[in-house]
Parts: sequence; C-alpha cells; structure tokens
Amino acid sequence: MNEVLAVLDRLRDAGELSGETAADALGAAGWAVKRQFAGESFARHWERGELVAGIQGDGPDARVEFSLWLRAVDGDEDGDAGDWDPDADADDLDAAYEAAEAALAGLVNEAEAPLAAIGFTAVDESGDADEDATGGLDYLAHRAWRAGRRVFLLGAIQDDTGLPVRVVAVVT
Repeated sequence: MNEVLAVLDRLRDAGELSGETAADALGAAGWAVKRQFAGESFARHWERGELVAGIQGDGPDARVEFSLWLRAVDGDEDGDAGDWDPDADADDLDAAYEAAEAALAGLVNEAEAPLAAIGFTAVDESGDADEDATGGLDYLAHRAWRAGRRVFLLGAIQDDTGLPVRVVAVVT
C-alpha cells in the first residue's frame, strides 16, 4: 500500500490529472514502465514488484488504477474462463467475493491513518459524492476519500463474469 500512497501523495496537489501528470508521478515514485505503445506520449502500464498500475484516459478525466489483489473465478481445471457455469461456479464466486471484501477491509485499515495524515477525509457513502467517487462503476464494496479535487478509492470489483475479482486502488 505504501507504493500506492507514495503516488497519491505526489498527485494530491497536482491540479488537473492528465495522463502525463500521472506518468510523471509514477516514475518519480519508483514505478517502472511495464509497456508503452508506439505513438503514445506517455506510458500507460506500470509495475512495481507484484503491483501493476494503469493510466486510463487523459485530461481532466484521467484515472490511475492499481491492482492490489486478484482472484480468478473458474471452477474448471483447465482455467478456461469460457467454461464459466453460473450454477456450478457460484460457490467459487461467493468465496472470491468474501475474500476480496476481507482483503479490502485490511487495506482500508492500513490506509486510513496515512490518508488522514495527508489531508484526505472519508466520502459519505450515499448520494452524489459517492457516485462521483466511484465513477459510476458498480463495486462489490468500496471506501473513498477526498482531498481537494483528488479522490482516492479502494474497492473490490469484478468487471465481468469471465474476469477475475480484484481489489483496486483508484486515483481520480
């Protein structure tokens, strides 16, 4: 979590969050470029140890997403997500959701004091402030903090039934 909070600290007062600003903060915090495509003005894919980060978008709507925890949900031995069977794999999915929520709770506990120390306060989990913090995404569970125009969110999410359950940190 310290690797993520170091990036957040660099972005806290950065003004508008552009892709280049996010890339500069990741590089300055010791993250390494994982992949950069030809023609891009900044690298979108970063890594530090086992953590990966991605810069999504550019300009005022850019966001940096860090994958902190991942669990594949597939009851088949071959690991082929195309074999997803909602009835047979429901127990695996429930177990992954519970594990993600437990991992999220631990990360929230780890992050609360450092976030408060750099001026972040919790976002009310109802209404427009929370909708703004989640970007309209449907998290299994989440917690968000705000300092000025910057939002930091920790959340458990599964983007699609064929994809893994993840715990992510998002900076917007």
